[in-house]
Amino acid sequence: MLINNIIKISLVISSLMLISAFYLEYFHGALPCDLCITQRWLHGAIIVYSLIISFILNITSISKKLLLLGVGILWLSSSTAGFYHFGIEMSFWTGPDGCSSNIVFSKNTLAYLMNKSPIMCDEIMFEIFGLSLAGWNALASFFIFLLTSILLLSKRLIKYEQKIK
Repeated sequence: MLINNIIKISLVISSLMLISAFYLEYFHGALPCDLCITQRWLHGAIIVYSLIISFILNITSISKKLLLLGVGILWLSSSTAGFYHFGIEMSFWTGPDGCSSNIVFSKNTLAYLMNKSPIMCDEIMFEIFGLSLAGWNALASFFIFLLTSILLLSKRLIKYEQKIK
C-alpha cells in the first residue's frame, strides 16, 4: 500500500510539473531550451513508468524494492538534469556549445547560428520566488528521490515484503 501511494504521488507530481511547463510555454511564452526538453522527456518517462507500475504492482512477482528503485533512479536523473541546467543558468559551469549564448564571431558565424537552438540554456525564461524552473525541478525531483530512498531503506518495507511472501 505504501509503495502504491509513492507511485501515485510520483505520477501526480511529475504530471503537474509537465503540465505546468506546457502551460507556461503555450500561455506565457516561456519557450524551452534543449535542456528543458530533456527534463520534460524525463518527466514523461516517470509518468509512463509510474502508470505501468501502478497497473502491475499487485499482479507481478517482481520485487517491490526493484520497482521502487526504478522510480528512484528516474527521479534522481530528473534532479541531476535540473541541477545541471540550473548550474548553467547561474554560470556555475558552461553548458553544451549548441545551448549557450556565448558566440564566437568568425567566418562561420552564420552557419553556427543557423544550426543552433534559438532558446539559450543559460538564459532564465521564467522564475518563481527567485528560482528558475530548472532549479525548482531539481529541488522537487530530489525531494521525491529522497522519499523513495527512505522508503527503500525503511524497515517497514522489509516487513511488508516479508508479509507478502
